[in-house]
Amino acid sequence: MIHHAIFGSLSRMIAILLEHHGGVLPFWLSPDQVAVAPISKDQAGYGADVLTAFWDAGIRAVAYDGADTLSRRIVAAHEMAVPVMAIVGGREMRDGRVSLRARDGSQADVPLAEAVSRLQARARPGANMAEAL
Repeated sequence: MIHHAIFGSLSRMIAILLEHHGGVLPFWLSPDQVAVAPISKDQAGYGADVLTAFWDAGIRAVAYDGADTLSRRIVAAHEMAVPVMAIVGGREMRDGRVSLRARDGSQADVPLAEAVSRLQARARPGANMAEAL
């Protein structure tokens, strides 16, 4: 009898990967790579534009624009192990920029096009995981 357990070996590999990384996957492998959080409802439209720009570039982004405070949304994204937060406020909206905050604490305030290109570079499989923003 030949035993062929494709799904069993796949699930074991995923379990080993999650255990090795402590449940925190590298950027290129994370299901949600970027969490876009507008500071207030006034920036919700620009937040949607930022989200669309990330999606168009092939970056898996999700909106964190609920009724909670910004700090609570940041904590929620951290609990969900989202590698990068993209925070947009009035200044970012006015200047066409985005404030990126990585899981390791590094921050960068960059134009939207540069943010997209930086995150695209990190999204390639095998990209440098220790790379700062």
